[in-house]
Amino acid sequence: MKRYLACFLLIPLVYSAEAQLRSPADFLGYELGERFTPHHRVTDYVRHVADNAANVDRIEYGHTYEGRLLQYLIISSPDNMAKLEEIRTANLQRAGLLEGVPAEDTPAIVWLSYNVHGNESVGTEAALAVIHTLVSSTDNDVQTWLEKTIVIIDPCINPDGRDRYVHFYHQTRGHTPNVHGEAREHSEPWPGGRSNHYYFDLNRDWAWGTQIETRQRLPHYNRWMPHIHVDFHEQSVNSPYFFCSGGGPLPCVHHLMAARASESHRCQSCTLFRRRRLAVLHQTDFRSVLSRLW
Repeated sequence: MKRYLACFLLIPLVYSAEAQLRSPADFLGYELGERFTPHHRVTDYVRHVADNAANVDRIEYGHTYEGRLLQYLIISSPDNMAKLEEIRTANLQRAGLLEGVPAEDTPAIVWLSYNVHGNESVGTEAALAVIHTLVSSTDNDVQTWLEKTIVIIDPCINPDGRDRYVHFYHQTRGHTPNVHGEAREHSEPWPGGRSNHYYFDLNRDWAWGTQIETRQRLPHYNRWMPHIHVDFHEQSVNSPYFFCSGGGPLPCVHHLMAARASESHRCQSCTLFRRRRLAVLHQTDFRSVLSRLW
């Protein structure tokens, strides 16, 4: 009888150990940055987080032309997660998109988009680190962020292009990565991984919605209408960090407000990076024209 009882006691302990949230390194078998993670393993880890973290919702919103899953996570404090629909509705009411009086003092909604350009491939690796930090950290700053914001993370907007680049890199690099720019692993053949299956730049598709990835994503984006959208890109290896300036938008109240907010963010970000002695691309070196194109 004692032998059987020991077996029954062991089962819950084993199950509890398996159900614990794992870090990307523990789950994938390598530290982030040691190699690129293919999309199916990104999907595996995102599912693992959603299955083992209480303050996370995972939403599947479609598939790419090549059949890869499109998904995002919603992460916030337990209190905010319990009233997500109330927060979402209040935001749309405040924006005039739904009738009714919005609830007061609701959290800000932040949408983080990674890897719209597939060969700017460290973005998805960074997304996995951000996801794990937000769901596992007990740091006071992180907990405050989650109390004050709803964080929506799309870890890879362009899985087809990214996997095209990741497979190329894994097939051409040697056992030891070659740091020389002329090495084969740094010279993608046409069409490269920047674009999607149909070689379309998805970062030019937000307004027109010609591609299936965009058409499936926009209804979800519009359901939330985030206050902040961060579009993560990657500069080349010898380039500094870049923060977009206002770019001289058209002279109307909305665009002027957007320009002032963008300029404030650029200045604050540049200041923080310079304190860490990290080079940044300054407004005098680059002027955004996207506000005129979009």
